[in-house]
Amino acid sequence: MAHQAPRLLTNADVNGHQVSFFSPPHTQPDFPWVDIEDLAAAFLDTEAAKRMVQHAQNFDRDKRPVTTARNGDKIATIIPHALAQGLCGAIDQWNGFVEKDEGDTGPAHNAYCRTAGIVAADHWPLDFDQLIHAFRNPGGPFLEGL
Repeated sequence: MAHQAPRLLTNADVNGHQVSFFSPPHTQPDFPWVDIEDLAAAFLDTEAAKRMVQHAQNFDRDKRPVTTARNGDKIATIIPHALAQGLCGAIDQWNGFVEKDEGDTGPAHNAYCRTAGIVAADHWPLDFDQLIHAFRNPGGPFLEGL
């Protein structure tokens, strides 16, 4: 797997909190990755956010679907867009969101996805072929086989 050091793309507001977005840590077309601690803190209290980070760091140790990135003087745990969507869906369920129609998504999922789309368009634009590849191969080599 061809790795590359992820770099900070931008910080963006999600639910009133600054969340850091990064370039992918590999060379395949992919969507921006996100600091899981920042994202969890946008919707959870501090202790729950810390537990979420610890849980994410233990995801499938053989495949390592998460990695780290430098963010100023902090080492951030970053996750691919697909895992961030799943995290937000779990937060919505924990907060009592109930789907009324098939495909409904909750407020955490919606808030994250709106911001992630803007970040991608403004800071990590993909051409059409790259966009299709990213949709079909979320997380690139980090999520292959999961």
